[in-house]
Amino acid sequence: KVLLSTASAVFTVLLPPPLNSSELCATSANRILCLRARLAHLSTRRAAKRSAPRMWTRRYSFLAFVAARAALAGADDHTCAAGFVFDVYANGASADAVVVSLTGAQCGTTSQFEAAVSAAACGDVTKCLVRDAAGRRARTCSELSRYSAEPGVQPAGAPRAYAVPRDMRFVYASEEVGFERRLPHLSMTMTTLALKPRLFALENFLTEDDATRLVEDALAITDEEHKLLPSSTGAKGYTVSAIRTSENAWVKDTATASKLKRRAFELLAFDGYDERMADGVQVLRYNNSNGYVAHKDFLSRPAGVSAEEMDPSRGGANRLATVFLYLSDVRHGGQTVFPKAPRPADAAKFPTLESRPLDAEVKALSDALPENARRWEPKLVEDCYTKLAAAPKKGRAILFYSQHPDGTLDDYATHGGCPVLDGQKWAANLWVWNKPMPFGSSRFGSKDGKDAASQKGVDVVFTTGLDGVEILWKGTGGEVTMGGGPAPNQPYTLNSFHGHVFVARRRGRFFGEFTVDGKGANRFLVVGD
Repeated sequence: KVLLSTASAVFTVLLPPPLNSSELCATSANRILCLRARLAHLSTRRAAKRSAPRMWTRRYSFLAFVAARAALAGADDHTCAAGFVFDVYANGASADAVVVSLTGAQCGTTSQFEAAVSAAACGDVTKCLVRDAAGRRARTCSELSRYSAEPGVQPAGAPRAYAVPRDMRFVYASEEVGFERRLPHLSMTMTTLALKPRLFALENFLTEDDATRLVEDALAITDEEHKLLPSSTGAKGYTVSAIRTSENAWVKDTATASKLKRRAFELLAFDGYDERMADGVQVLRYNNSNGYVAHKDFLSRPAGVSAEEMDPSRGGANRLATVFLYLSDVRHGGQTVFPKAPRPADAAKFPTLESRPLDAEVKALSDALPENARRWEPKLVEDCYTKLAAAPKKGRAILFYSQHPDGTLDDYATHGGCPVLDGQKWAANLWVWNKPMPFGSSRFGSKDGKDAASQKGVDVVFTTGLDGVEILWKGTGGEVTMGGGPAPNQPYTLNSFHGHVFVARRRGRFFGEFTVDGKGANRFLVVGD
């Protein structure tokens, strides 16, 4: 009897230091439950101090630790039955949060939860959707509570919701230079490298094997439209330029290219992959002295397209963000420089950033550039070793936005491909648009630009009465999974282009092949024997 009484008392007395009353609330995703747990903890601790025999203190310290952890887990069950208090931020913002408090009843419905967030940050109960700090849709208090409690997803403190206008795209909050954000649903970590532009280093976006395969894919292309050729500029057509001296290939539908395109859409918190918002995978080869003058990835208005159609802040479409992949190491040069942004004083703390000064060796390499690479190149080399710049390394990836959260275009995203001073650089662009582009994708458009209008994407709808059906894209590199298929009697919609071929399989068994018709209805029924 004494043993049981003592053990019970020790469970409450011997809470380990990490679980003191203040830190208990700091780790709880739900302030209300947290405060209740704190009050209960203090009350039982006082009572226990009066009755617990000292002789049992050391013996039961481990049991106390286990009991305390179990009690904390109970407080963080994320049911939000007692209500929920959280901070609401504007899309992409790191400050000026609005505190929202909901009752348990309000937390139980998606409509009330979303209306409260939208009203707090957007001034209207229907204008905005809710996402967590990692870009995931949060439809209830419980979802936001669970997401916010995951280690590294957001800064310490109250749970954070982000109100994203329905006609805009989610943009990651920069927080501060050096902030590391875990994206547990993608097994990825992003580190803020700069606030202007909004620049991040991506850990585990791709592997070195992915980098090797993407280069091999580019070298294997033989058709004139997409094989490795001197790089061109512009949104439509094919124009070789003296300010871009690399070579590029368009890798269309290999397994690696398809995987990385979809991963980019997942990273940017799109609800699904849409070919109309992807320029494809542009693989680049920079030989010695090759580079690309400072430029912007968002596009000017081409002929036949209105200004509104290209302005995201007015409901138009343009490139939202760039995921840039480094597919090889480079001995000297080859950085991606942002000449409008200063180099951080602590650049050496971040492996992704160039921190080497413009020293004598670099100057000698720049002076040794051939005569035809001594126009804009020397000035760009100087910027590459004095301004904000990401250094190339095989398997490395960076993300930068060309748009602000409100859709206005970011001039600070101006960047250049630093001339390669020694070696060879392989890299790749993944450009993602905020909306379907108002002209044919440069991934499919011909070099004369004449077929651009016919290359707009079309919706392809699959239905079936069977379970376990998977839809695969049949490309030149074989069959590539689309990430799912239709549920029984439920439409499954993809966006594709004229001439694309899809295959339906069920548990590996072939169930049909379907070819997209750019002018047809493209509604396909998958049937069994």
